[in-house]
Amino acid sequence: MGTEMNGESASVQVIACRFLCFVLALFVYGAGLSCATGQAASNTIKSFHDDALNITYFYSADFVPASSGTPVAPGDESKCIKPTLFANSVTAGDNSSFTFSTIDNTCPELLHRATELGPFTRERVLVQLKQYGEPKIIQSPVLYTIAGHPAAITVASVVIPASPGKVAQTIYAAKACALGNIPAKSRKKSDPTEPVTHVVCIDFTTQDNGLPTQMFSFIIQFENAPLEPFFPGNVIRSLDTTTRR
Repeated sequence: MGTEMNGESASVQVIACRFLCFVLALFVYGAGLSCATGQAASNTIKSFHDDALNITYFYSADFVPASSGTPVAPGDESKCIKPTLFANSVTAGDNSSFTFSTIDNTCPELLHRATELGPFTRERVLVQLKQYGEPKIIQSPVLYTIAGHPAAITVASVVIPASPGKVAQTIYAAKACALGNIPAKSRKKSDPTEPVTHVVCIDFTTQDNGLPTQMFSFIIQFENAPLEPFFPGNVIRSLDTTTRR
């Protein structure tokens, strides 16, 4: 029992260390330093700015943007979920990929569903993995906030049975969504509530059981708000234990 606890503690320390290194590099990158350290940081981190929403996304330089990816919604709903960036990992043997997407009032019905962040992330991550087999939830929806923006995350996995000459594979997927605007609190109960105009999401998939470590690299900045991780640390630490069992 003692050995297991020590192993888990060591694993958490490794993940935390990598996260701290990434954040330090991120601040150097953000400062726009031209020294050797700044150049190293820019080789570690990439950013993408959504001009329409004034949101900046940061991610590991191990990922390279691609022209298109797997649709994040089936059928007619695909036109309602707008991918803003799709990228694949270029690390040898790593099949990880991610998609940043936005849901706005182009489809009011879907936007309304998306504002129910917990149920929506659960629904979408299962739909995403059903193309590979029968998925299962390994992290039920967790509600949290990103710089004051309500958010939720659900994580699932699916096992692809072994085929002749190949071993079985497990695909992990995490979906996190956040309200793109924070509804203003009305002064009076009779005052109308400001509607949510958009929801922003990230879909992350990998076949690597290093899922928790990779999740630390996704950072988001709403307008001029502080930089915040897209995935909450407590969920990542929990997943580290789950995926190693």
